[in-house]
Amino acid sequence: MSARYNRRDLLTKLNAAIDAMRLGFNVTSGVAGKDRLAHDKRKTIRSCEEFATALDACSGRTLQERWTAFESTVWKKWTAGEERPCQPYHWAWGPRVTVMTRLVVPSWEWIKDVYLMNWIVTLPETDSLFRQHERLVQALNKVSWASEHSRHKAARSSLRLMLARGYQDLSELTDGDLERLPSDERGTDVLDAALCSLGVFDRTPQRGSSRKNRRGQKSVNELVEIADIPERFREVTALYLRTYETRISDVYSTRRSKVIALAHFWRFIVERYPAVRVSAEVSPAEARSFIPFAIERAREVRRGRAGDDATRITAHSRLVDVRTFFSDICTWATEPDSPFAVFAPRAVPLTRHDLVNIGFEKARKQQTARTTATVLDLEREMPNLRSHASRTWRESQTALKSAPSDSSAKAVEAVAFWDWALLELLLQSGLRIEEASELTTLDILKRRLPDGSLYYMLHIKPSKFDRARVIPIGDGLGRVLAEILQHVKSFYGTTEVPFCNHWDHNERRPRPTGPYLLQGAKHPSPIGIQTIRGRLKAISVASGIKRSDGTPLVVLPHDCRRVFASEHLNNNTPIHVIQALLGHATIDTVMVYAKLYPRNLVEEYRKAVRGLYNTFHGTESLKNPTPDEWAAFERSCNMRDMGTHLCALPTGEHCPRGLVCLGCGHAQPKKSATPIFRRMLASHERSLAAAKISGEPAGQVAARELEVTRIRGALQRAEELPADVAAAIESAADLVSISPAPQVG
Repeated sequence: MSARYNRRDLLTKLNAAIDAMRLGFNVTSGVAGKDRLAHDKRKTIRSCEEFATALDACSGRTLQERWTAFESTVWKKWTAGEERPCQPYHWAWGPRVTVMTRLVVPSWEWIKDVYLMNWIVTLPETDSLFRQHERLVQALNKVSWASEHSRHKAARSSLRLMLARGYQDLSELTDGDLERLPSDERGTDVLDAALCSLGVFDRTPQRGSSRKNRRGQKSVNELVEIADIPERFREVTALYLRTYETRISDVYSTRRSKVIALAHFWRFIVERYPAVRVSAEVSPAEARSFIPFAIERAREVRRGRAGDDATRITAHSRLVDVRTFFSDICTWATEPDSPFAVFAPRAVPLTRHDLVNIGFEKARKQQTARTTATVLDLEREMPNLRSHASRTWRESQTALKSAPSDSSAKAVEAVAFWDWALLELLLQSGLRIEEASELTTLDILKRRLPDGSLYYMLHIKPSKFDRARVIPIGDGLGRVLAEILQHVKSFYGTTEVPFCNHWDHNERRPRPTGPYLLQGAKHPSPIGIQTIRGRLKAISVASGIKRSDGTPLVVLPHDCRRVFASEHLNNNTPIHVIQALLGHATIDTVMVYAKLYPRNLVEEYRKAVRGLYNTFHGTESLKNPTPDEWAAFERSCNMRDMGTHLCALPTGEHCPRGLVCLGCGHAQPKKSATPIFRRMLASHERSLAAAKISGEPAGQVAARELEVTRIRGALQRAEELPADVAAAIESAADLVSISPAPQVG
């Protein structure tokens, strides 16, 4: 391409390429018609001659330079319908042949508007571009989760990239090439998956947003420069951040928040006190004057509902960062040969006492009040949200069964499933969103008790406080995990959850490759944190749940932790157990929820229930049992026969569900109770349908739907029991019923 432009040489090369091309090629039959071949050949040669004439009038020494001038001048006129060659339908064939034969390298602006897919099949089968295209098409056909249209778009994007970059082989494509593709270029994710399967990329597939947002950690100097810290304070800020990273914490998000807070402070000092040249000259009066500025700044730039002028905790966080900065450098400056000696003021200019009684105590109370109101709203509306998610998934399953080959029905079912699964996973486990995102199948642990029974635990990786924990997997959480595993395996068509790459967007570094639990949501990659937030918001809006003031209630991932804590408090779970399940550093965080349920309210409620019990059963029901009655009671403590269920909870222990076995993790339905469950299911479904027709309140309808779900689950568990297990359960129930029931009333 560096040789001087010559019209004769160009036409000679183009004519040779036209002779080798399979013009008139029929994609369906795979052959080229003779009449069509001769016609297309004549038209192509004529178009190339007219294209060469246009190049003769362009400036440039080489063919590539003249092509660049042709793009910016002649081509724009041709596409606008001005001064086109005499051929009405073949005026663009000459430029296309020139590009397809790789005589020139077009710009992306030119190639993105030109359709070349029908020209790739005309190239000789020995052409390297044709071979690479066929290789890619074969890989694209194996991307089962993509539609035919998406695969076609992916092949088109690959062809455009290779021509625009001057590549001869697919292996020359890079992540940077895909990142530079415009956001409106369709099929990029499918192309990424195909290139990964061909080994072009040494990783698992990524979504477009993930590819573009995977920026690594910035160095301390880069953070200081990006934060626009004044030049006079950059040295001390960079030194402090590096020392803080070494001595205290290497968490990247912490460094970012500190550099932002210090940038606000230093810019304020430069603007308000220009005479201050170094950090050692900052006086207490100058530092304290930053407090009202930070509070006002936080009011101006804030998230949340408009019209709220209250003091925000954000200002307090930034002031604490500034306070700790001066406290740290003053402390470190006392060490021998400390580099902070020249930067530390004589006295700490901002202390803890300076941040007292300036409005933050009131702000914390307001934040606690908002949390309390949110928890109460969630308790009222969460049954409606869960019912909506479950109902939408069931309806999509029904639609998919009636049309199993409908791609749109499959997509709707996948979205509905993940909406339900993400919501239930967070509600049943109480995990932080980062913890849920990091779950793998390796975190599901199986343990065996001394008596031989099995139980399952879920290992939670360290997150906020850098401490791991293990939580038990109950009946509800176990079902959610089982459904997710089944769905992921079905998406990939495998018997195991595959390993994939993951990215930590907070710390901006890759996570270890592993069989991540949350993956395969319409794409073979892990589900991102923002996607989880977006799906919870979408189902919140779709369900129509409201706050007490009538405004829409949008459920956040952390709200599910609040619901988890409040439900366990309602079920009399000890506070320290809830703290361990949630992974809180102190018990004070759990006490925020405990304050919602005052002890006197609970005690008065129990007194009322005891009074009703005495009125109905009489005081004789509370007398002490006889020795014979106690002996019979002790013989039944190992197992309880509840009629339709066999309860593994000893009789002497408190039943948190009030002896309601449906949906309880301690109760195993008996196979002999299958007819009873069928009658119960039919009766409750009729009642649910009648309630919907009569217009019962949404909360009552949601409660009925939850009861139907529990009955259906019990029926399914009873029907799935193997014969030997069912016989063992029945024999255990018979042993319990041998002893006469104790007469306690």
